[in-house]
This record gives sequence, C-alpha cells and structure tokens, in this order.
Amino acid sequence: MKYQPNNALWASAFVLLGMILFTANKHAPTAIAETSITGNGFTLVTTPDGRGADFLYVVDDVNSVLMVYNVQNPQGNSTIKPIVGWRLPAMFSVARNRK
Repeated sequence: MKYQPNNALWASAFVLLGMILFTANKHAPTAIAETSITGNGFTLVTTPDGRGADFLYVVDDVNSVLMVYNVQNPQGNSTIKPIVGWRLPAMFSVARNRK
C-alpha cells in the first residue's frame, strides 16, 4: 500500500488553526470592577468611577499606605494614572480630630 498525502485534510487543518488564532487574538479580557484581591502584603480593590473608567485602590499593609489610581480604559489597553496617596495612620488621625 502506497502512502498518499491528503492535501485537503492538511488545508482544512491550517484553515482551522488560522481561525482559532484569529478568534483568540480578538478576545479581550474582561475587567470586573468592585472586586478585591489580597496577597503579598497588598490589598487591591477596583470600583467604577461612573464615567467609564475605574478607580484602583491599593493598600500597602506593611507600610500602611493607601494609594488611589485611575484606570482609563479597563476593558482594553489601559493607562494607570496615580491620583493620590495617604499614610493611613495620619489620615485616620486627621479624621479623628475633625468633629
């Protein structure tokens, strides 16, 4: 029995591979706001800002620092812009002294 290559099978395999790669390239990861992640001494929380962007709150548990960032395009290629940072003991001290 002679070996006969099946060109149609190879062609369909390459077309299928191309379709899979094309579809996988178009998939954008979904950013879910209002979630929190804790680990390695940090806590991260995201919330929507009401205008299509998200706020990212980062709490450094070791140094007691709260940092807030603006995530401009959470569904695609994002830019993260720092907004403000506070030392938590000082922030709570100021809040306690305001009556």
